[in-house]
Amino acid sequence: MILRYNAESREWTHEAKAGEKFSFGFNRIIVPAASSEIIPENSKQFVLKIKQENIGPLVGIMTSMRKNMSLSGNGSLFQALQTEMLNRNGLIVVFPPETIVKDGLTGFVFLPDARKWIPVRTPLPHLVFNRVPFRKAEQQPAFKDAVNYLNALGIPFFNPAFINKNKLYSLFARHPQLRKLMPESIAVKSMIQLAAFLDKHEGIYLKPASSSKGIGIFRLRQKNGQIEFESHSHRHLYPGIKEFWKVKSRQLLRYEYIAQKEVTPTAIDGKRFDFRVHAHDGPDGYEVTGIGIRQSQKQDLTTHLPNGGIMLPYINVRNDRHDRFFDWAVKEIGQLLTEELGYFGEFSLDAGITEKGHYVIYEVNSKPMSFDEPKIEEKRISALVDLFFRKSGF
Repeated sequence: MILRYNAESREWTHEAKAGEKFSFGFNRIIVPAASSEIIPENSKQFVLKIKQENIGPLVGIMTSMRKNMSLSGNGSLFQALQTEMLNRNGLIVVFPPETIVKDGLTGFVFLPDARKWIPVRTPLPHLVFNRVPFRKAEQQPAFKDAVNYLNALGIPFFNPAFINKNKLYSLFARHPQLRKLMPESIAVKSMIQLAAFLDKHEGIYLKPASSSKGIGIFRLRQKNGQIEFESHSHRHLYPGIKEFWKVKSRQLLRYEYIAQKEVTPTAIDGKRFDFRVHAHDGPDGYEVTGIGIRQSQKQDLTTHLPNGGIMLPYINVRNDRHDRFFDWAVKEIGQLLTEELGYFGEFSLDAGITEKGHYVIYEVNSKPMSFDEPKIEEKRISALVDLFFRKSGF
């Protein structure tokens, strides 16, 4: 079905016979047939599918709006998803929650051939994918109101929110198998509590409960009665925990840090490495989309690329044991997240393996950025679009 959008009149029309009736979007807004054989200059054409006289699928990607009224978020991801959707006769509209009204929304559609975004007014989408890029934005009334409205209507909404690290540890702790995989963690509440945790483990990581990409992470170790502090940029020795707490307590409490037991990871050529695992919901449950390797270079605090880590191909360390473990892990974690937090559709894992060969899950990311490995990212885009069609019923 050919669907046209007139940017001037902000109207949608279809190219079928004048007497045929078709609707568009989740709320089935009636779309009139084109009234003339003359196509307006500012008209844009899209080829979509039809199911029970309803044109679609129309997929909404919810993101945030900047102060200058432009959209923020992972633009390259949105463009890649739109290109794949159009190739399969679907359409994506990217929008901020503030623009949802009773019968539709205002957003932007990407035109791959022209390499530009155009503003559009659309009916309500058949499903909405949450890619709001900031945790604070998910706490705003506009986001909460939009989600409540979509849920009340029964519009599929997936990726409900960013995952808090302390909440994740609590969920894992109640799972009979997964609790063995995440290093012991506590929410940092007081100096006495932190001191006891450091005494127990001698080395710990401190991480903001609501951050990603290794931002704000540092490590503490006890050395000859002193406290060794290490961040990505420097090291410092404190005489004791009291002196450390005096300097850092405001940061720890303000950003709701967790303390996590340090584990000794295995190494390649003397340098630690981690697994980055992408997973998505397939026809038979959650499955691995791709696995990448990140290796530290100048420091061994984290392996993130912005902090000097490098990429290695998974084939360098791949074996049947790794494959079986990650196949199992993503199914269990996907099921746990769905039962406890809502439907995510995709997520990624930061994982490792210790010197003794034990697997470790460090983090679960609900809104993974684009993978640096092109083949994994291509497979991810295809898997997400598969999911859009399946969940929208087209």
